[in-house]
Amino acid sequence: MPTNPEKHAAGARKIQSLEVGFRLVRAVEEAGRALSLKEVAQQAGMVRSNAHLYLSTFVELGVLARDGNGHYLLGPYALQLGLAALKKSNVVDVTDVPMRSLHAATGHHVHLSIWGNYGPTVVKNLEGACPVPVPVRIGFVVPLCSSATGLVFLAHQSPALTGPFVAKERAGVSRDADFAARLQAVHDQGYAMTEAEFYADAGCCALAAPIFDHTGHICGALAVLDLSARMGSAQRVESLALLRQAVQATQGMLGYRQE
Repeated sequence: MPTNPEKHAAGARKIQSLEVGFRLVRAVEEAGRALSLKEVAQQAGMVRSNAHLYLSTFVELGVLARDGNGHYLLGPYALQLGLAALKKSNVVDVTDVPMRSLHAATGHHVHLSIWGNYGPTVVKNLEGACPVPVPVRIGFVVPLCSSATGLVFLAHQSPALTGPFVAKERAGVSRDADFAARLQAVHDQGYAMTEAEFYADAGCCALAAPIFDHTGHICGALAVLDLSARMGSAQRVESLALLRQAVQATQGMLGYRQE
């Protein structure tokens, strides 16, 4: 079987040719700056003569453009496609598959919260395998200062927005360095964990992570919740890894790129 996809553009090979061509587009997109023909070809693993043919076609289609130095950058049609995709994508819509995958892999309660008029509000919820003594349901406003989801929002949301809610929840409690340090830790590590005892034999553990949109701002928080007895140390490590995978899948569909 031939191994060089650049030489085959007929019949069924047209699909493979598109895949090869879009390696060039991806190289330009990931660079974040205009690239010369030599640079694009090197990034895509192609010889310059073949790369030039693809690039010329993409320029004609508006997917790519050339600057005053003849270097390649994303074109106007690429921008139109990106904007169209963003208009049709929001965090509530794109979390469906990642949430279901997370739910199936862990058996935990899984919920998505976004910032509402009264703070973090649950907008999607998948029930776990075991009941928990926490009333997590659609429309539930999650506490800011005592929940994993709330801490995630506090760590990444503007203090000007969260300040009034924090003041109400912590009425009579002076600002302390420990709480500020905890928020900083949540920000730095990229997730929050809380554990609470409701009864003598029934505690709950929650893990939450922020979801960022294409602008790099927090647009939601994804969380898993279960009985502490079902979330031992090893299980928490595994659940956190799966939670992060779900968040990354969601952010990818929202256009977020981590610097």
